[in-house]
Amino acid sequence: MKVIKKEYVKVLEWAFKIAYLFLGLATFNTFLYDSQVQPLLVKVCLVLGILALLGRLFFFRDYWKTPHWIVLAFFCLSFLLSMAVNYRYGAFTADFKWLIWTGLLFFLLYVCDTSRDTGEYKKEFMVLSHILIIYSVIAAAASIYLMFQLYHAMWYTAGGELMIAGFQWGRLWGVYTDPNYGSTFSVAAILLCIYFLKKRKKWGKIPYGMIILVDYLYITFSDSRTAEVAMVTAAAFWIILGVLWKKKSGKRALAGIATAVIFAGVFVGATSLIKSEYNVKIQAQIQAQIQAQTAAQQTQQQTQQQITPSQKVGRQADLEKDVSNGRLALWESSVEIWTASPIWGTGYNSFLPFVKEHVPQSYVINNSQGEYVSLHNEYINILVYQGILGSGLFAAFGILILIKWCRNLHLVATEDRDYICALSACVLVVLVTMVFLMEGLYTNSPGSFILWTFLGYLMQYFSRKEKAETEK
Repeated sequence: MKVIKKEYVKVLEWAFKIAYLFLGLATFNTFLYDSQVQPLLVKVCLVLGILALLGRLFFFRDYWKTPHWIVLAFFCLSFLLSMAVNYRYGAFTADFKWLIWTGLLFFLLYVCDTSRDTGEYKKEFMVLSHILIIYSVIAAAASIYLMFQLYHAMWYTAGGELMIAGFQWGRLWGVYTDPNYGSTFSVAAILLCIYFLKKRKKWGKIPYGMIILVDYLYITFSDSRTAEVAMVTAAAFWIILGVLWKKKSGKRALAGIATAVIFAGVFVGATSLIKSEYNVKIQAQIQAQIQAQTAAQQTQQQTQQQITPSQKVGRQADLEKDVSNGRLALWESSVEIWTASPIWGTGYNSFLPFVKEHVPQSYVINNSQGEYVSLHNEYINILVYQGILGSGLFAAFGILILIKWCRNLHLVATEDRDYICALSACVLVVLVTMVFLMEGLYTNSPGSFILWTFLGYLMQYFSRKEKAETEK
């Protein structure tokens, strides 16, 4: 009976992971964001998540050995304390919802059954990875199609949020709500394709090669420097680690570094060449189209006129004025906001009310772009939202995980090296993305799914290897 019950829990876990992955994909799809799909997936995820967590309680001993989950539990507690301290701003209920999502990320995606055979999680990885890969190529292909159709659209959701689709300001949004999220997701998909391409033989490699090409083109036309940094960093990491694993010698190490440098140069150079050649031409065609439509339809659709993009100032012009595209100003403003509540932080949803009361001169609310909820750096977000307490706990968790990873690399079986490299490289993509975007926490995104699920697989693998080593 106990075995059957645990099988039920496994099914619930599977269902939750797939549902949460689809929720993340829908949340960052501009055509699904304000549809009935997202609210439905939210409800499904919450029901499945609660049931799965309740099921895990019956088998707590099989999960509690997941490395350093207790630090994440204290992180959630610090989130709750920040909410309580900032209760008067009226955001407690909204923050409590995100506390629940954070708990689901930590205790359903990251925490794994350390008694299960690693092979079962590798099968999970294969299925979930192919969902990611298939969606990435469909979204990238659809986005590129929209670009060549000169499609460009902007509208407001029922909640007043601006949605952008197609090709705008010299960048390819496509079907994604933000080209940076779409392109960094494509980077992770490319890395997964490389893993499966290495595993397949002959003709089986072709589909993955084609998907890599399509995702690469989306990254290029999206003009996302975040994705470029993430791709170069993760690929260089994979190359160097692979070389060092094969033979730890000075020549091998230098060869790995040289290969990584060459890849970085070719990747960035080719990407810059393609987008400089095509993005400008496509934007010029769209500009001409807009001007023609405006001249012929001056009196139509007042709402559309209000949000029709002005193409006088494009992304290149913005970058010439400020290479950080406003991020440095945001990061600088975070210091004065943090000092207003250094221990407990501002809370997440109470962030803006807190800033307006305590730091009214901040760039966050005094700029030409509008009010910022995120400081475009997740590590800074954590520091500001949850103070030094939350940030310290998150940093401690990261350090402990890194130590665990480094100490157990020598236990990785030869046949599992690419598996560990793929998991680690995808996690690294999200960690790099977190330097520039709100990612990994406080958002239900494909990146959050990849970070906590793949990190959980890594720690489960190392836990099993450690156990096998001690039993020898």
